[in-house]
Amino acid sequence: MTNPAGAAAPPEIEVRIYRKMLLRVIPIIMLGMFISYIDRANIGVLAGPMSEDLGLTAAAFGLAAGLFYIGYCFFEIPSNMALAKFGARRWIARIMVTWGVVTMLMGVVQNEATLYIVRIMLGIAEAGFSPGALLFLALWCPPRMLTKTYSMMNLAVPIALAVGSVVTSALLSLHGVLGIAGWRWAFLLEGLPALLLGIYIWFRLPNRPAEVPWLTGAEKAYLAETGVQSENASAHEFKQLAAVLKHPAAWMFTLLYFCMTIGYWAITYFLPTIVRERFDLGAAGAGFVSAIPWVFSAIVMMLVSKSVTRTGERTWHLTILQLLGAAGLVTAASTGSAVLALVGISLAGAGFFGSLSTFQTMEAQAFAGGLAAVALAMVNGLASLSGLAGPYVVGVLKDVTGSTDRGLLIMSAFFVVAAVLVFFMSRWTDRVTGGLITHAPTHDAEEDVTARTA
Repeated sequence: MTNPAGAAAPPEIEVRIYRKMLLRVIPIIMLGMFISYIDRANIGVLAGPMSEDLGLTAAAFGLAAGLFYIGYCFFEIPSNMALAKFGARRWIARIMVTWGVVTMLMGVVQNEATLYIVRIMLGIAEAGFSPGALLFLALWCPPRMLTKTYSMMNLAVPIALAVGSVVTSALLSLHGVLGIAGWRWAFLLEGLPALLLGIYIWFRLPNRPAEVPWLTGAEKAYLAETGVQSENASAHEFKQLAAVLKHPAAWMFTLLYFCMTIGYWAITYFLPTIVRERFDLGAAGAGFVSAIPWVFSAIVMMLVSKSVTRTGERTWHLTILQLLGAAGLVTAASTGSAVLALVGISLAGAGFFGSLSTFQTMEAQAFAGGLAAVALAMVNGLASLSGLAGPYVVGVLKDVTGSTDRGLLIMSAFFVVAAVLVFFMSRWTDRVTGGLITHAPTHDAEEDVTARTA
């Protein structure tokens, strides 16, 4: 149901806050997301040469890719609790430094067993970054600006997958330098940016709006009054975990997000393999072609964000995008044309990324307050097991059938289930929160906020 206030322009104070965030906060988080997705997905581009050197089957590769999410799942909630307790600056910096180190360790694995161990370690190291970033940005955003802010953050993901495919493919040209394989060079070099950004974040990222000199007193008070999350939420307390586990909505959001992401992770890790098979390309060439679906997804993400922000409607946006993802995977699995298969995968990627920011806004609104850190971590952590299930299922079926087609058809069914779930969950969220866009404060209300800070 469209919120009748959806077309209202945001008040000037919100515009000012967003512009300041756009200069000082959002780029740091975007860069962190960019590096994060390169480091977790580069294994897909490197699958061919790495599998040859380590003797991996398709199922073993799918399992290795997915084991990242074992560590990620079990450490997501503790990590987000720690972020709420110790502050975003310290904890996000810690996350980035450790995942940079572990990414570099990927370059020295010697066999299937060590690959499995290091992938689990990478998930542990990175756990908490994505939901922590969502929680962190929610401190700075009135509800009406949150979808736009999340879209800016999430825009880094398809860009990272596109750029990462090209850069990782290019790094394969280092094969033989100092006697080191090209895929090992890729891991060694791609771990460095996380280390450097972690150090930068330690010194530059503010913990919360109240600490920064570049927001006025009125702007800080406005955020404290209208923001989706409270700065003082005691999210690190274990009583919050018990409350979240008893919350039916938390489990429904987890199931929904699992169904949304399982097909996405399957194509993320197997896209270069699919491209190699369909276009008869080498690992480097497949990496370049694999960038196309992610570029398309980034464009769709921006268009959908503008549409949702303008109209205030999210139910049909989300439902149609999930059905688009299902249709895309069915097309990719059933066509004999390499070009049509790439188009289908592009539609599936767009279906996921187009709905991601709006889904995350639903989460942030549904669990506002002290429950937020634990609830967002639970949803992201448990649903991330889709990253284990999807690639492994596709890998097993590829070993059995010699093709990824059946795996893609199974993944398409999850998009259909997600469409049904998101239709009802979106309507429920609108009902309990008042909709995507809340009533805009009047000019007098802004003056009241200013007066209270005087």
